[in-house]
Amino acid sequence: MDELDKMISEALDDEDREILDRIGREQTYTEVILDLFRSKDSWMNWLIFIWHLVFFGLGLYAAWQAFTLTAIVDVIRWGLAAAVLLLAALITKVSMFPSMQANRVLRAVKHLEMQVALLGAKR
Repeated sequence: MDELDKMISEALDDEDREILDRIGREQTYTEVILDLFRSKDSWMNWLIFIWHLVFFGLGLYAAWQAFTLTAIVDVIRWGLAAAVLLLAALITKVSMFPSMQANRVLRAVKHLEMQVALLGAKR
């Protein structure tokens, strides 16, 4: 917390300070991830997450098959399938990161708006 945040906090009453702290406090990584499934486009994140689980499960199954077989052709088939499916799982997981960053930026903007509104109301 820098000097400006301290000055703003001192100028607010208890109720306003509580609201500002709730909006402005830094979220943990777990809270950021859970917010993906509570936002307005959470249905898309749920769909991506389900496909991620499907790709990951099938990739693990294909990898298991590749490691248990002895015929080279079958090992290559299952190994390529495992690689493609695990890469698809990775891509679907990484595709959620921009949403996480957008949510963090929106939260910071809301915090700033709240600070401006509270300071404007005090004058």
